[in-house]
Amino acid sequence: MKRAIALGILATILHAGASAQDQTTHLEYGGHTWDVQAERAELVTYKGKQALAIEKGGLWADDAAFSDGVISFKVAYPEHRAFIGAGWRSQDRTEFEEMYFRSHLNNTPDTVQYTPVNNGRSAWQIYADGNALAPAVQNYDDWNEVKIVVQGDRADIYFNSDVPVLHVPDLKNDLAPGGLYLRSTNREDATTHFADLEIRPLGANEGIEGSPKPPKPRPDGLIQTWRVSSPIAEATVADQTVLPQNLGLTWQDMDVETNGIANLGRLYAPSESLNTVLVKTTLTVTDAQIAEMKFGFSDRVRLYLNGDLVFAGSDGFRSRSYRFLGLIGFYDAVGLNLVPGENHIVAAVSESFGGWGWAGAVETD
Repeated sequence: MKRAIALGILATILHAGASAQDQTTHLEYGGHTWDVQAERAELVTYKGKQALAIEKGGLWADDAAFSDGVISFKVAYPEHRAFIGAGWRSQDRTEFEEMYFRSHLNNTPDTVQYTPVNNGRSAWQIYADGNALAPAVQNYDDWNEVKIVVQGDRADIYFNSDVPVLHVPDLKNDLAPGGLYLRSTNREDATTHFADLEIRPLGANEGIEGSPKPPKPRPDGLIQTWRVSSPIAEATVADQTVLPQNLGLTWQDMDVETNGIANLGRLYAPSESLNTVLVKTTLTVTDAQIAEMKFGFSDRVRLYLNGDLVFAGSDGFRSRSYRFLGLIGFYDAVGLNLVPGENHIVAAVSESFGGWGWAGAVETD
């Protein structure tokens, strides 16, 4: 017999965790109490199984205290554009690890995605190599079997498979135990059904089986630590060919990730009014020279050398074409006219969606 659950209104970006609502509804499922943050969530019978039906949102089990272990479930859905998956080690619903699959991309290189979520925002544009993306074959309108094995800072993700389709060698957030999250975020009216949910500790002789993929080579001259400002409004630097001064900013150091990219979203969550940070470093050279700087960013950047604009560009999701993803890599380059002594490089990086990141490398004589 169906048990109706009151509806909630999802207030979230497409690839991020659901935000809190004024009124919440709770559901008992899989041995946990779940806080419903979805337009629809109810227990039903589907294809002979008791199933959790979700539309446009997610559910949170804040008391799960999950650290190492196994999360497994069956999931069924029609062929449509959606992002379906699970999160674990959630801290206040703003910091957690997440895997999801794109139901509209069957057996493509990016069917399955791993990403950390920081300050409530996904960073999928920053983590986009073979250790974060993988193909998988999906069964539409039938059950798919998913298993996530978590051990320390590693995870194996199985999808209709006896071996991991994706091995994550370096989970990006802290190892503290936390809550769980189930999601099905989609724009279309379609239902995702979860069944046979099991959350358990690792069994005897059970653990990580996958192995890491070789990382992309990092360019020579990689700058591994940046000074990052407090957020400002993008309008402060928009159309400015000379870097504004005396902005009253505070600064902190930030190291890059293992892929060479600084995940700026670890420090701040961009808002509509404050969606830009300045990222800076100083290069000291003996002789005047023109040095090539390779860099990547998301979503927009204005790059200044010694206070003067040398590059401006937009690299956000679908900013160049409807197929453009805005993944961050060392895809752009500019010549820097360096003078003897100190040279100050400042990038004003603005974010809208998908990962707030910056990376740069400069080889000098």
